[in-house]
Amino acid sequence: MKQLWKSAAVLALLGLTGCGWLIDRMAPDEVQNGKSYFEEIRQRQIDQILQSFDPSYDKDQLRSQLGNVLALVPQGVPLGVKTLGASTECKASGVCTKLIILEYKYPDRWILFRVTVSNQSGQDAITNLTVQPESLPLASMRRFSLRGKGLPNYYILLIALLSVGISIYALVLCIRAPIQKRKWLWIVITILGIGKLGVEWSSGELWSKIPYLSILPLGWGFDSESPFVYASLPAGAILFLVLQRRLLRAGAPLPQTNTVTSTPIADRAESDSAQ
Repeated sequence: MKQLWKSAAVLALLGLTGCGWLIDRMAPDEVQNGKSYFEEIRQRQIDQILQSFDPSYDKDQLRSQLGNVLALVPQGVPLGVKTLGASTECKASGVCTKLIILEYKYPDRWILFRVTVSNQSGQDAITNLTVQPESLPLASMRRFSLRGKGLPNYYILLIALLSVGISIYALVLCIRAPIQKRKWLWIVITILGIGKLGVEWSSGELWSKIPYLSILPLGWGFDSESPFVYASLPAGAILFLVLQRRLLRAGAPLPQTNTVTSTPIADRAESDSAQ
């Protein structure tokens, strides 16, 4: 269960793929494993990297394909490395798939390294690995810009800003509300989003993903093709706003009633005076 929650947190970082330092802090194991795989390729440790692949794959075929990959990766030490993305998606069956995207800088080129790891074989193993040389860093080639964009770009951006605005509004109300029971849980719920409606920023192509849970109903980042922006339904914020009055009534103190207590002596005095 702890690993599942960690996976959900890492999954949400897909919307923060521009913040490499944040991903390095939130998903250190995934990022470090990705860097280790790249080092095995750079140092031509073919047998070692082959052992990291899914055991169901044909090793002879992999060895042949790895030869093409090795030809694209210089053996020299890179000048630097930047984390562009790290995500984990888990299915109900318990199979989890991790994607790590790294960008290595060399004197004459940049190397975009993508590796996908899955536990479908019972243990973490590589299911896909790609190396893509570039003449410029990805951020320069796929820079975010509003100039010359079409309606789908503005449409998704407007929905994303509206969704996150609703979540922030509900979050502030929840923090200030005198909720007595499980207030911390409602604070978390207010920033949860469900589903994905996104746009490839360069091409304007729309895409969607319904089974998705995000910590914020807005995300942006880079994939191997272009930047992307997506919006999620602020379901947690909407749920809180709908149930807000009921939660406040449930947490309100009971009204105090003025009761008169009498003592036996006072009762006897009243009885005597009546006689």
